[in-house]
Order: sequence, then C-alpha cells, then structure tokens
Amino acid sequence: MTLFQQIDRMEYIHDLIYNESTGSPDSFARKLRLNKRQLFNILEEMRIMGVDIRYDRTRKTYCYCGDKYLHISCSLKNISDSEAQNIHGGVIFRTKCNFIAFCSSIFTSVI
Repeated sequence: MTLFQQIDRMEYIHDLIYNESTGSPDSFARKLRLNKRQLFNILEEMRIMGVDIRYDRTRKTYCYCGDKYLHISCSLKNISDSEAQNIHGGVIFRTKCNFIAFCSSIFTSVI
C-alpha cells in the first residue's frame, strides 16, 4: 500500500469515527477491507498517539471521547535549488527536481 493510500485510509477512518457511523467492529473492518485484528492495531496506534477512541455498545459505533481527533494534511511544494541542496533523503541529487513536501499527521484540539 502506498503512502497516499494509507493517508486516504486514515482519513476514511477519521470520517467514520467522527460521524459515528463505523458500526460494529466487524462492520467497521469490512468497510476498510481489513480483518478485525488489523483494525484493532490501527485503533491502538491512534490511542498511543493520544486519541481517545471508544466503542459505544448502545449506539454500536466507535466515537471520539476526548478533546483530540486525527487531522491529516498533505501538500505539494516547489522548492528552490538551494533548498534541494539541503534535502538529501539518503540520496545526493544531481539534477533539478521538484519534491513532495507534506505535513506530518497532527492532532487538532476541538476545544
């Protein structure tokens, strides 16, 4: 799975949780085309990052319970030759090229 597919998946997970439309864990995993263990691993990673996600048995959906939720953004940026000289990423570039610069996942407080 590519980086952008992973970002899309995380945005979809956020949308389902934010709108409280995940359904049961089985249903949620099917919507994501994952098995339940993979879903639980993703949710655990989000919890480790500080997002309070809980399953509401009455409404049969996952929901955010704290003041944090996942916000992922990605943007493209043209950089100058001097900026390119400072970015190696493990490789020395000899030709002019454009780079993808993207913001890391951040958490947004809802308060």
